[in-house]
Amino acid sequence: MQLQSNLKTDHGLEIPVVDLQAYLQQEPHALEATAYALAQASEGLGFYFLKNHAVPDDLIHRMFEQTAKFHALPLEQKMSIKVTDRVVGYLPSGGQTQRTSIYGKSEHPDTSSSYYIRQEFAPDHPDRLSRQPWVFDNKWIEGLPGFRETMLEYYAAMQGLVFHILRLQSVALGLGAEYLPTHAAFAPPVFNLRLLHYPPFNPNMAGQFGIGPHTDYGYLTILAQGTVPGLEVLTRDQRWVEVPALEGHLLINNADLCSRWTNDRFRSAPHRVINKTGETRHSIPFFTAPRSDVLLKCLPTCESLERPAVYPPITAGAYFAAINQKNYDVLKDQK
Repeated sequence: MQLQSNLKTDHGLEIPVVDLQAYLQQEPHALEATAYALAQASEGLGFYFLKNHAVPDDLIHRMFEQTAKFHALPLEQKMSIKVTDRVVGYLPSGGQTQRTSIYGKSEHPDTSSSYYIRQEFAPDHPDRLSRQPWVFDNKWIEGLPGFRETMLEYYAAMQGLVFHILRLQSVALGLGAEYLPTHAAFAPPVFNLRLLHYPPFNPNMAGQFGIGPHTDYGYLTILAQGTVPGLEVLTRDQRWVEVPALEGHLLINNADLCSRWTNDRFRSAPHRVINKTGETRHSIPFFTAPRSDVLLKCLPTCESLERPAVYPPITAGAYFAAINQKNYDVLKDQK
């Protein structure tokens, strides 16, 4: 039963590839073995590919078709659903700059543009009725047949995959399979789907990125890359290396709150995007964060007398607020 392999890029980087097939088929001991492979990847680079993840290839292809159609719309039409007081809707090129990163400075606003979609709740859903802070309406674009339906289908597939990853992480951390999936922080999780468009890199603009150097500041990210590369990850020995775009694979990375909660056991790896291909690049990250109101205290298996907790307890809401106001120009004047 092969659960992990290593993928060498032209730069010599070994990126773990975790195979979910045996785990999803509930083969004997596959849960523990797959959790071990995931732990090795999370404690090492902090990025890893998933294969045999059960998300249909057809659905991923349709997502990229719809993403390309959306970004090909006239700017005026996309600006009709522009991000305002919440990170939902369309964010044009130049609307984000990575100002909080210590891994390299963005001299100019990022060239990427984005469309953000959050979870939809029915009007009678308890979270909507209680006015929970993560519940607010999406801004849907008109004139794209099948767009909303495809987005929600993909959203549901990603939600299911997230809980598989949480279960594997729980076992990897010695917490028991259901600890993280049933934790108050993920009841429910806060999800955010982003459709990204990267124009080709302008070599005359030194210090400008598609997305500047940063770590993700939620809990984990599932990335569909398409066929055009451009993502680079900072290794533990401080080398920027390119991540290949692999057909049929999804790329996973831990984010800041995962690293904090595990006392830096699971690495949140710095990364950036520089699209040097001369082609348009699209990617589709699905972000998962804990509930904004749940206090995250170091997980019990991640601290000891020899390894005391590095970070004080914090809520996701408090952690996000300061970063968002610095990185998103549309939010910088909010109190």
